[in-house]
Amino acid sequence: MIKFILTLALFTYLSFTENLKSEYILESESPVFAGPEDPEDDSTDALTVFSAKIKDKTIYLNWRVLNPKNISYFEVLSLNSKTKAYEKINEDRIKKDDYFEKSSSESKKIIYWYDYEEEPERDGVYFYKLKGYNSNGGVLFESDELKIGITGIRNFKLDQNKPNPFNPTTSISYELFEASHVKLKVFDLIGKEITTLVDENQASGTYTVVFDASKYSNLTSGIYFYKLETGVYTEVKKMILTK
Repeated sequence: MIKFILTLALFTYLSFTENLKSEYILESESPVFAGPEDPEDDSTDALTVFSAKIKDKTIYLNWRVLNPKNISYFEVLSLNSKTKAYEKINEDRIKKDDYFEKSSSESKKIIYWYDYEEEPERDGVYFYKLKGYNSNGGVLFESDELKIGITGIRNFKLDQNKPNPFNPTTSISYELFEASHVKLKVFDLIGKEITTLVDENQASGTYTVVFDASKYSNLTSGIYFYKLETGVYTEVKKMILTK
């Protein structure tokens, strides 16, 4: 019985999210060549490529280091649009041995390949830099600014309800990045609509709505879904009622 319920929940979730795909368009791909990549070059710790590309909803940053010797770790920096300052975005230290590919030649040139992924929350132009450090924290190199634009991303951010599990009330918060007509609905496990919490035009900003299960006498403990929909994007999240 439990297995059946979990399977049904997964099927319901997938049916909700079937049409949630949006297009992510690559507007620019700007490689930065910080040093020569000639087979005879004997430079060490040289950043030869720093580039970005977009696939689905993810920005992929890639870089190559020629003849790594003193390099110890890297920092990926992104421009904060509010403070106009570059800030480190990689939570875990990217170490020298974290490369995904290594190549060499007869001339003993060695190249390490690295990558980093980021999922932006909204449309816009994103700016990145890369720094390489030795084991003492000294900067070995800093890349030029890398710029890439992306469109077609969701125009809101939907948070997980709190508390979750809940009984009988829970709060659902979301942030609109632009003015939109918003619909926020709650569904049961089989996809039957329980209630519409929001159906109106709203300005950009942060909103919180309370769902009170005690208003609906037929609700039992179990899995429920809430769906936020604008004219651009739709997202569904799961919540659990415990009585």
